[in-house]
Amino acid sequence: MSAVPVLPDVDALVVDALRAGLKGATVRVLWPDDWAQALPLVVARRVAGAAVDPVGLDAAVIDVQCAAPGRRDASTLARTARAVLLNACRSQFAGADGYLSHGEDVAGPFEIRTGNPTPGPDFFRFQATYRVTARPL
Repeated sequence: MSAVPVLPDVDALVVDALRAGLKGATVRVLWPDDWAQALPLVVARRVAGAAVDPVGLDAAVIDVQCAAPGRRDASTLARTARAVLLNACRSQFAGADGYLSHGEDVAGPFEIRTGNPTPGPDFFRFQATYRVTARPL
């Protein structure tokens, strides 16, 4: 019987894949304190999911929020981030401890006008949710 492997850091895999494909955007796991200076900004993190196979298949639900000073720019960034993430899954993007192996839409991207940071005339944010599968190396 095989030993149960340590699952990869899905947040790191997703952030690294987005950074590789979104030149010119700041990509983080959490909102930075200086978020207004970090625009255009992508914040991506795991919000749910579980190992679906004890020998190393992790299905994670990822929240991706994209922010920019203009609505059109925020929308474009969100749609581009979607393409980058799903293409990274398709190409099996590899990181330090694992690789992405499947990706699919759950919801969005759609504009959100509530929450913190507070939306304004020079701050627009789009949110989307994806399910990605990761495997250890």
